[in-house]
Amino acid sequence: MKTSLRYISFIHKSRASCALAGVVFAALFSSLATAQGLKPSPSIAAPASAPAAAPAAHPLVGTWSWTLPGKTCTETWQYRADGKRLGTSGEEVTQSDYQVPAKPTTTGFYPLTETVTNSNGKRDCSGDLHADGDESVIRFIQFSPKQDQFIVCKAASLEACFGPLKRVP
Repeated sequence: MKTSLRYISFIHKSRASCALAGVVFAALFSSLATAQGLKPSPSIAAPASAPAAAPAAHPLVGTWSWTLPGKTCTETWQYRADGKRLGTSGEEVTQSDYQVPAKPTTTGFYPLTETVTNSNGKRDCSGDLHADGDESVIRFIQFSPKQDQFIVCKAASLEACFGPLKRVP
């Protein structure tokens, strides 16, 4: 019992010491930067408040696949945590930037904004072409309870949707 109390006391004192050292370091660094007229580097500045790429724990991160009903053409989308998506659909191969919030709306949908940044210029499973730099497209996705599937909808409703896309192990 005495050992565990000493350990807890040690942790408490260590945390306090670390916190104090952090405050001293921040004050020292700030005064040094001010004295030298330095400004924060954009690469280490606080992130903007705009929606960001999905964090690694976001249910969208991973590889998803869907085969059009009655066809043999398969679409595969790989969402990376850095906000990039690689897609293959029929002969088409695209790269996109995407943004998705960390939490769904109150209706259970995640608004997903995607912009194609690179395309091989070939047709997808539906016969469509997606050119580089096309306008951003907003879709609304909703996950299954196990988060191993999701549907893609034109609006935050179940009226015009396709899928489900299934997680590829």
